[in-house]
Amino acid sequence: MKLPWKKVSTEKTAELHVEDANMKPIQPMEVATEEPVEEGETEFEKSFEEAMKESFDLSRRSRSSSFDPNDPDKEYVPPRKMSWWMLTLLMCGYMVGIGVLSIPSAFQTLGWIGGVFVLTGAYFITTATGYFLYYMGLRYPTVRSYASMSRRLWGKPGMYFTATIAYSYFFALLTSDLLTSSLTWKNMLQKEHICTVVFAVIAYAMMLLAGQARSLFEITYIILIAITFIVIPIIIVCVKVPSIGAGLGKTYAGSSTSFYEGLTAAMDIIFAFTGHLIYFEFMAELKRVEDFPTALWLSQTFSYACYLTLAAVAYYYIGNTGHMESPVTLVIKHGAIHYVNDVFMVIHVTIAGTIGGNVLSRAVQWGFQPLIAGGLRKFRDGSLRNRLWWLLWTGITYGAAFIVAELVPFFSSFIGIMTSLFSSFLTFMVPSAFYFWEFWHDTRWYQKLLPFFCFLVGFLMLTLGSYGTFKSLVVAIESTGKPFSCNRKF
Repeated sequence: MKLPWKKVSTEKTAELHVEDANMKPIQPMEVATEEPVEEGETEFEKSFEEAMKESFDLSRRSRSSSFDPNDPDKEYVPPRKMSWWMLTLLMCGYMVGIGVLSIPSAFQTLGWIGGVFVLTGAYFITTATGYFLYYMGLRYPTVRSYASMSRRLWGKPGMYFTATIAYSYFFALLTSDLLTSSLTWKNMLQKEHICTVVFAVIAYAMMLLAGQARSLFEITYIILIAITFIVIPIIIVCVKVPSIGAGLGKTYAGSSTSFYEGLTAAMDIIFAFTGHLIYFEFMAELKRVEDFPTALWLSQTFSYACYLTLAAVAYYYIGNTGHMESPVTLVIKHGAIHYVNDVFMVIHVTIAGTIGGNVLSRAVQWGFQPLIAGGLRKFRDGSLRNRLWWLLWTGITYGAAFIVAELVPFFSSFIGIMTSLFSSFLTFMVPSAFYFWEFWHDTRWYQKLLPFFCFLVGFLMLTLGSYGTFKSLVVAIESTGKPFSCNRKF
């Protein structure tokens, strides 16, 4: 068999080797050695300490350990383009939503001690469960959803169970955003006596247009608008409430409200931190999964600061005066500022709603397009045909949300049940269960206490929270109107 390279005599080769040896001194070979692990310290403990040290290291530029050239789906999903600061903005825009506007009312119900305790507790516990998902993302970098992680750990039964709950909750949130946008339009133009269904169609069209961003990375280009348009109403309320309260505000350290009222108020606060359902999708588009803790801490802290500032200022000035409203922006009932707040709220809800809508639409596309077209087109295919496919699936997804929002008159109360049942399960219980299952043999007994505590908190929310929301649902069913009503209210 002939060799494919040119033949060189052995004498000539030997001369070249000797000459090369004379010109270049032999360098000692560097042998990579592993850092010693302290006696009594497990590998997981060492990795945990390293992760905590790297959480705020903003100067890392090396290739992510999440890069996997053998990922079978990488050609059909959005590529990893997001940096840590882009993800921080995206998480802030997703978390600091309209839920923040209900927290002042919750403080009035719980008092200073109860309100601050629940808010601070939710901040730390949801940060911990966010870390649980981060460790799972490091171990399985090609996992892009709760459903796929459940399949990897518990097989198809686990995948179907988790997918049903996760995507049902995504759909409920999308429907809630669509309903909120349409009712905000109605509140802004209530003197015009326009049917609420018309505003729902407008809200659907706006969300469908914004939803044509095919990846979460593309949404980051407009997410700063959403953040700005929720922060400005917060600032406006903080500026206006001193004059609205007129020095008559009364605050209390404790609370004498009923168990039902206190539980509902606590759920309003906890709901503001429940964004974990989409964390795997966030990590799937992040250049370096190792940068996720930085975005997690920054977004959690920013959200906590916004929530606490608004709640403290509003409760201090208008607490127990009869002026407190939920959402708190309703305290400004007239004038140009009233309309400015409503416009900002519509834009914020439209953009923020497309984050979950993007994930849900892609799940619908992956489920049905192969049945119709025989397969998926590569994500990098920017042709008109591929974009029309995306328009079709987003139109169907948002259209289904529009129909449900108008078909169920008591949906605003129904979302409370979804929050109690699904958000507690998906934010507290599932991340803790993932962590328990995967790292059970890598952790010591005391390291299992935190995930067990988080799981217990989620279980208590699941059971106790359902009692309060079911009770409010019964009241809502008795007092709401018919489907597709023109007089729909918040």
